[in-house]
Amino acid sequence: MSIETEQRLWDALKRITSYMPPEKLEKVCEKKYGLERDEAIEMAYENVLAEAALAIKGVRRPKDKPARAATSGKGATDV
Repeated sequence: MSIETEQRLWDALKRITSYMPPEKLEKVCEKKYGLERDEAIEMAYENVLAEAALAIKGVRRPKDKPARAATSGKGATDV
């Protein structure tokens, strides 16, 4: 994985972790955003999904690593 891809994924995760927890969002949603509780939580959830989708856009899924026993030189039953 390239440095740029790792940085983009890390940046997205950092932004996601800075989102307000649901308890705090419930307390401030109407005053700060003019939204009811359920609508604010739904929008925050959609934002997390969009953030994650944007972060992985164009990134291939990592190949599965071989089973540990198969790479250690031991037989599959010698774990």
